[in-house]
Amino acid sequence: MGVERGDAEPLLRASRDVESASDDAETTAAKLAVDRTRGAASARLVVGACAVAACLVGASARADWAHRRGGALAEREEVEAFGRELNVGDLSKYYEIPRKAKSVKQTHANRVLFYNFLHVPKTGGTFFHSVLRQVERRVNRKPKQEAFLGEELFPHDHESIAQWITWPLVDTTRENYAATRRHFATGEPAEYFGVDRLRKMYESGARIFSKGSYGMGLCEVVDAPCAYITILRDPVERFLSHYKYSCLAGAENRRLWNKAMKDKGECAMNLVEWHDYLGGDNWLHVLAPGGGENKDAQVAAAIANLDDPCFKFLLTEKLDDGLEKLTTLPDFARLNATLLANFAQHNEAPELDAHQQRLYDRHVANEDMMAHLRRNLRKSLAVYAHAERTYERKWRQRLLSC
Repeated sequence: MGVERGDAEPLLRASRDVESASDDAETTAAKLAVDRTRGAASARLVVGACAVAACLVGASARADWAHRRGGALAEREEVEAFGRELNVGDLSKYYEIPRKAKSVKQTHANRVLFYNFLHVPKTGGTFFHSVLRQVERRVNRKPKQEAFLGEELFPHDHESIAQWITWPLVDTTRENYAATRRHFATGEPAEYFGVDRLRKMYESGARIFSKGSYGMGLCEVVDAPCAYITILRDPVERFLSHYKYSCLAGAENRRLWNKAMKDKGECAMNLVEWHDYLGGDNWLHVLAPGGGENKDAQVAAAIANLDDPCFKFLLTEKLDDGLEKLTTLPDFARLNATLLANFAQHNEAPELDAHQQRLYDRHVANEDMMAHLRRNLRKSLAVYAHAERTYERKWRQRLLSC
């Protein structure tokens, strides 16, 4: 099903950046430096890496590279672990949404029980969190009362739910996605995750909403109607926003800074250096988790998932239009986005000081650097180009359950 690699390749040839793109030696060496196999296999990987990369970096350089990556390396490893779990240990594959029979059938047009929001960072996800919170309150108020579902669908004081940092939305963040997936896969505890509870919620009109970057594949284990929603943004603009937010401004308590940056009190990397430091800016793992080296296959898998009838997406550049389209889904009909307008600015990057702003302006004005960045982002740009082309058609299609 979906788009094959051959169908994706024309997208990769769509621009001069894509046609001329190839991984540079530093990025290749960085990829080879990541030891995914542990133990005895580690030594073999190092030997193979030296053979392929002509020993561009030695073992000590690789260790230093990993150290300098700091928090970014830990996040990359978590992404790989997520892909390994979804693909049953096979990191050569990328996840594609399967068709699976559910105990609770979709009986209402354009309505599912579970709206699973996949958060691509720096696309407007924090604002969309407020959208989901508003809809969750409005759509669930009456069903909770009339169907005796409790004051909350998922009580925050229950031990299985107390750790949800997105509560009352289901938590699919890096910290808690594994536990969330386990609850729905096992149906335990049954009073909240069992099939009888899910059926009662769906038939009464109650709805479940989630938020996190690790929600792909969750619909497969939810034994009731489930669909995906995400917001996509021009990859260059998204990366620039992320660079300002995480590198220059050191947001979220300097979460992605390494020790050297924290000791110095600044992240002085340019755009390309920050991209390499992150090990790439491959947010495609949100749409198509996996860890293979065939990135064209990941592009094809991401496109296949976006094209699936159980997937809807909005575009940051057309957010008002997307919110209006979202209200065509019956469960979102009562959304009043104008009440949330002030919240749209809530998660913008902290204001840069004069020195940081000069750094940013100089990098963005560097045409060679920006061309290099676009080459590095060519896979994401291919997926985004497809999303732009299919955006209107996707919203004319009926929403089905995964």
